[in-house]
Amino acid sequence: MQYRVLALAALAALTGGTGMPAHAQSNVTIYGRFDLGVTRQNDGTSSLSGSNGRLGREGERWDVRHGSESRLGFQGVEDLGSGLRAGFQIEHRFRSDTGEADPVFWKARSYVYLESAQVGTLYLGREYVPAFWPALKTDPWLWDTVGSPGLNHQFATYRIDGHARGNNSVGYKTPKWNGFSANVAVAAGEAARDRSTGANVEYASGPLYAGLGVDRQNADTRVVVAGAAYDLGWVRPMFTYTDSRVAAKDVVNLTLGASAPLGRGILRAAIARLDPDGDDNNITKLGLGYEHLLSKRTSVYADLGSAKQQGRLAGVERTRTTAVDVGLKHSF
Repeated sequence: MQYRVLALAALAALTGGTGMPAHAQSNVTIYGRFDLGVTRQNDGTSSLSGSNGRLGREGERWDVRHGSESRLGFQGVEDLGSGLRAGFQIEHRFRSDTGEADPVFWKARSYVYLESAQVGTLYLGREYVPAFWPALKTDPWLWDTVGSPGLNHQFATYRIDGHARGNNSVGYKTPKWNGFSANVAVAAGEAARDRSTGANVEYASGPLYAGLGVDRQNADTRVVVAGAAYDLGWVRPMFTYTDSRVAAKDVVNLTLGASAPLGRGILRAAIARLDPDGDDNNITKLGLGYEHLLSKRTSVYADLGSAKQQGRLAGVERTRTTAVDVGLKHSF
């Protein structure tokens, strides 16, 4: 459920009689997610990526933790007239099992924008790099739970500012034309890293989605993502191909996945292969999961993720890491 707070009413209450101009048709939307479950992981030594905050090699364990990061966000928009709107979005992430706030309070998103239905959207702040969207939309779990290929596979180990979001971004998104849209962005390094430049082109019409995205910080730090999906009604197959260069090494990932309606829920499956060029360190991850919808906002889920990494750790061949999670998720 979204709770809309009328900015005009708040402004009138705070400034009544001051002669300040009214801003009609302005509002703020409060939204969020609370996600918490139980995860069981074995003592495998292969890296197991997932949004649950563990990478494997930590020993056999039970944990109470999220399948997808819990969050609280605010979106505001003001109609400026003549088809122009101004707005903002800020989103906080926290650990629902402890109530602990992320050290970067508005980590997920923090940006302001001007938008025209005819011209497009100009935005400034912390926002996902354009290459993120094709990678996200061709992951059956949308980067959530232990089953998901997630950031490590879908971005082939590439990172910017610790994730797939660029600090100090200036970006532009086009309107949608006959199913096509594009996004370009520059994220200033401000002496913390090299400047990032990125772009994407996406097509979404009817059952077909296809996208291509790039991001580059320097000659040895860049990523290219290509993905597609087609909804057949009874199943939605998808694939992602990612080619990155990280720490002067080329890395390739291929993900094949699918989602399918099943009863009042969604069945998900994927296999992802991460291949760092020149390293005997390939990772093959399998994911399988089911999310049962109790309502439009509440669901229960169960997932399995299992990965086998080649190579040796401390002279010993790596063993398979497997994790399962069962959880409850509520969005508002």
